Amino acid sequence: MKLQTPAKMMVIILALLVFVSGAAFANGSGDGGRRFSARLLGANEVPAVTTGTLGSVAIKFNATFSAAEFSLTIRKGVRITQAHIHCGPAGQNGPVIVFLAGLHAPGWDVNGRWVSHVTVTNANVVLTTSPCGSTLADLAQAMRDGNMYVNAHSVANPGGEVRGQLRAGGDDD
Repeated sequence: MKLQTPAKMMVIILALLVFVSGAAFANGSGDGGRRFSARLLGANEVPAVTTGTLGSVAIKFNATFSAAEFSLTIRKGVRITQAHIHCGPAGQNGPVIVFLAGLHAPGWDVNGRWVSHVTVTNANVVLTTSPCGSTLADLAQAMRDGNMYVNAHSVANPGGEVRGQLRAGGDDD
């Protein structure tokens, strides 16, 4: 077997690095497509809501997509009553699929991390007949396809105070 020259070895190594980084990019930043996030705004609600409330959510599935940990932050939230993951594309309302917080009818005043490092499993999927599927693995695929959103509801806006479409990628919270 003929030994490679250092220059040829460098080309091979660079080619492998490009291949690996390209595969990671195509797969959702190298995390196996397990992380999702959303920024929650009143303008994303259907119909849009004028509010000073903002929010964010980060979701990370385990390797088998049988459990997911999430963190939910709400800023300047006045009398927030509940929060959910819904099945539906941007611009359309859809059914509740997983409860993230609530229901507390009087609401909470929230300004910061509201729910942190909570794990959901397939048992937490409340609507198993939705077009988004019946398992967390199905829901992860629906998130990749742009068909899942999170919203938080309030006393003032019971249909939804802030909303954000779940997208691939996210933080390690």
